Amino acid sequence: MRTLAVLVCAVALAGCDFLTDAATRVAYDIEAATLVMRAKKLDRYEFTHRPKESPDGVTGEFELTIHESGEDAYQGVIDIGRYHTSYHNRFVIVPRTLSVKKQAGESCVLVLERRNDRIELTELR
Repeated sequence: MRTLAVLVCAVALAGCDFLTDAATRVAYDIEAATLVMRAKKLDRYEFTHRPKESPDGVTGEFELTIHESGEDAYQGVIDIGRYHTSYHNRFVIVPRTLSVKKQAGESCVLVLERRNDRIELTELR
């Protein structure tokens, strides 16, 4: 019974972002956007990400950089503030490094495009 309770709690918390950092939340938004693209069979999808200040977020001016994907699925990383992740590489290809600087509280716009059988992150503004 205890194992079942732990499993239920783990599943319930899996979608929560209060245990994540700023870079991981960007990656989760990218993952969600690819799911929308696939479900709706879209060739292009644009979405907005607004970084949170906490927990483990960014305060003040910030720069979001999404590095070019490499041969290895874990080469390209997302950098935002002092946080980094490569989780998004499971869902998208980043053909070239993208970067944007924003003021505190400003949102970023990310653009995904379907190219043949893969989804690429092509624009960040």
